[in-house]
Amino acid sequence: MSYDSKRIQELKRELENKSVPEIIVGAHKEFGDRLAMTTAFGYSGIVLMSFVKDIVPELPIYFIDTRYHFEETLKLAEKIKKEWKLNVIYLSTRYTEKELEKIIGKETYKTDPDLCCQYRKVEPLLRVLKTKDAWLSAIRRDQARTRESIDVIEIDNRGVIKINPLYNWTRDQTWMYIRKYDLPYNPLHDQYYPSVGCKPCTSPVDKGGDERDGRWRGMPKVECGIHDYKEKDEKMEEKEK
Repeated sequence: MSYDSKRIQELKRELENKSVPEIIVGAHKEFGDRLAMTTAFGYSGIVLMSFVKDIVPELPIYFIDTRYHFEETLKLAEKIKKEWKLNVIYLSTRYTEKELEKIIGKETYKTDPDLCCQYRKVEPLLRVLKTKDAWLSAIRRDQARTRESIDVIEIDNRGVIKINPLYNWTRDQTWMYIRKYDLPYNPLHDQYYPSVGCKPCTSPVDKGGDERDGRWRGMPKVECGIHDYKEKDEKMEEKEK
């Protein structure tokens, strides 16, 4: 189904300032089985999945396995899938590690992290998005400067509709919810990892630091490419010629 900007603006007016359950119910009513969710099992994602569990547990929830995840992340993913009985689906690049090394080189996360993310995260996501009309995301405005202006619903420049039920939640509000309902979360968060990504590109931060300070430390990069609204990287196409 094709959605124009007028319909998205109507949905925005309908959903903004609504509760998280109301946003999820409204999104599912609008998009049905053309709706999906993505998660990396960060603490915001856990909160959003706790609502999904009670409202639409059959919703496809895609976890992009970059093959570089922390063991703690992988264990949490299995725990949530088993205990919450959610429809967690693992995605990964269509290339083997040997094929990737030939295409983009070895340890590309050190020399060109954007290209590494393009193959390991963005490309698998784009394959799924071709089969869906909209996706739920747990990103929040206060997570990073790149996310300060997100809305409850928006269209990225790939033409994909994204619904952000936690868009106006704060870090403190999110953690209060986790503790109130005793939700499971990645133990790395207790070791000064406010945002957990791949092992080579994630480090702990000083207590009280910004949420994404430990991602790609020492580089200007703050997003993996999933949420930065960029078209498919031209370098990826060039590498495959």
